[in-house]
Amino acid sequence: MFFIKNILLFAGICYVVKYIEYIFSYHCKCVKKSIILRKPAEIRKYSSISIISQRLESRDFLFPYLVGLIEGDGWFTISKKGKYVMYELGIELSIKDVQLLYKIKSILGVGTIFFRKRERIEKSLSNRDDTVIYRIRNKSHLLRIIIPIFEKYPMFTSKQFDFIRFRTYLLLNVIYSKDLLPYNRPKIYFNSIDTIINSYYFPFWLIGFIEAEGCFSVYKPKNDSSLIGSFEISQTNEKLIILAIKRYLNLTGNVRVDSTNNFKLKVSSIRNVENVIKFMYLVPIKLKGNKKLQYLLWLKKLRIIPRYYKKINIPLDY
Repeated sequence: MFFIKNILLFAGICYVVKYIEYIFSYHCKCVKKSIILRKPAEIRKYSSISIISQRLESRDFLFPYLVGLIEGDGWFTISKKGKYVMYELGIELSIKDVQLLYKIKSILGVGTIFFRKRERIEKSLSNRDDTVIYRIRNKSHLLRIIIPIFEKYPMFTSKQFDFIRFRTYLLLNVIYSKDLLPYNRPKIYFNSIDTIINSYYFPFWLIGFIEAEGCFSVYKPKNDSSLIGSFEISQTNEKLIILAIKRYLNLTGNVRVDSTNNFKLKVSSIRNVENVIKFMYLVPIKLKGNKKLQYLLWLKKLRIIPRYYKKINIPLDY
């Protein structure tokens, strides 16, 4: 009986130990799962950096689209803030493109979005949209996420000089405004037309640039009863990029410049419109913001204008 009692006692102790081990193991699993679900901000940040790196390695052409969009309506700036300097990447678009900027913020995983309301002082401003601004100021985010994108897909306009200066100071970790050298953007072309149009990512860049600076419209001339469809693209101080776009899309017409040194190309002939439509249809990446709606409405109107629909194969979708 003594022997049997000892065996039962030993078995009971083992059962209690096993039960405690089970409870402890279950508790550890729950805690680990809870930690994973919560994902602290620091973990999320490095997860975003890892995803961006992987997509850059796989040649995700959303990034050259983003470069083109920012090259059209964005900036790299280093500004003085007291005795310190502030680094900023920003892009400002019409309030109609608020969803586009939230989409970009979601992809990059960093940055802030805020709204700018235009003051309605003059009648000339009454029809102008409020704007939405997306910006990144965190130096770690700029170094780990933004710089690699713009190194992989360099800009084509003279804004590349702004980026080179921006990256140089950021990598040197310059923090005091007294250490900034005077800067004026060089008035020389960073590229040639051939180097631009022969770049493998130029078509994807161009979709982003059109998102920012392109315009699809239909108008009625004063001395003509028929409607005219036109495509227009422009950029201030950047004649070369407009000439490159003209050659790449095989467009005819003159590049004009106004009093603000804004270079503009506007085409409306049947062949020019056809060339624009072919490019928009064939390039794998598509417009993503309000410009996509503008383009779809443009196609819809072209389908009822005889001079176009009788000679051009106008797609029903985009």
